[in-house]
Amino acid sequence: MPVTETQLILIILLDTITSFFVGAIIGGNLVRFPFRSHSFVGVESIVGRRCRVKSVSGERIEVVANSQIWAATPVHEGEQFFPGEVALIKGVDGLRLQIEKIR
Repeated sequence: MPVTETQLILIILLDTITSFFVGAIIGGNLVRFPFRSHSFVGVESIVGRRCRVKSVSGERIEVVANSQIWAATPVHEGEQFFPGEVALIKGVDGLRLQIEKIR
């Protein structure tokens, strides 16, 4: 069965449109991929990481995160930390990390 000129035009048109959308989807994912991950620089990059409690003196807690010493406060009121304990960094408030125990 021979293909008419109209059918050939429709086949080429549908193939072109399909290729455009498939290329746009794949290309869009490749371009956006690096930007979906967590930030690698700045204070925000530390949130979600673990830290080790260096010292506890009354209300003052010092932790080591990314080889730096930070002041920290517990996320949950009354939560106690001890030197050597590992904690999770939940946020940053100025120059103070907000930490919680790993459960």
